[in-house]
Amino acid sequence: MRKSRIYSKTGLYHVVVRGVNKQNIFFDDDDRKFFLHLLKKFSQKYGIRIYAYCLMENHVHLEFEDPEFSISRFMQCVCSVYARFFNKKYDRIGHLFQDRYASEVIESDEYFLTVLRYILQNPEKAGVCKSYDYLWSSYRCYTYYRTFIKRKRIMMYFNCIKDFYSFINAYTDAACLEIELRPSEKEFDYITRVKKILESDNPIIKPDLSVEVIKEKLSKLKKAGLSIRVISRITGIGKHLVQIA
Repeated sequence: MRKSRIYSKTGLYHVVVRGVNKQNIFFDDDDRKFFLHLLKKFSQKYGIRIYAYCLMENHVHLEFEDPEFSISRFMQCVCSVYARFFNKKYDRIGHLFQDRYASEVIESDEYFLTVLRYILQNPEKAGVCKSYDYLWSSYRCYTYYRTFIKRKRIMMYFNCIKDFYSFINAYTDAACLEIELRPSEKEFDYITRVKKILESDNPIIKPDLSVEVIKEKLSKLKKAGLSIRVISRITGIGKHLVQIA
């Protein structure tokens, strides 16, 4: 049974959405740009005030204020429209995101800033790059006025932009919302088999590989007895390409 949502008295939330089976939800910059477009579009439609975001390969962190109690509609619109775009682009079917989005309430100014810093430090803590070098978070948005990020509230806590970035870049071991949504036992077995057959730590087959390489990998999986549906779901490759491989 699903747990009931806890709604914030302040209207502030930290939200995380992750790819099904921890699979990638972004393969190129156009994917990320479209997701950001949806954040802007639907935040304006539902009165959501976004304070921070970070788009990683297989998950997204958001911090926002929801004064009109629209969090469910907002997240449903963003995720469903993006999933349709992604599935059509990469010729795949099925769920893109792992279950529902995960959320935690933010009930104090201190935790508001803690979550903000945590989100912006995500790339660095994941070993991707320094936070200030990462292009797909809101890190650079706070110095510009032409952005959908609502920076005014954030800057109220700091004397100047230099103080803000000093705070953001300061080391912290704070642990905010992280979701470890594991697949079912059966699905986990499939993932393990795919990794073993492909001799890879990642079951996803990136679509930017040559068609010949992709077909070769898919052929190995089919010869191992995996169904077209399972191969498509686990690797992220569309069923049509799996069928003709």
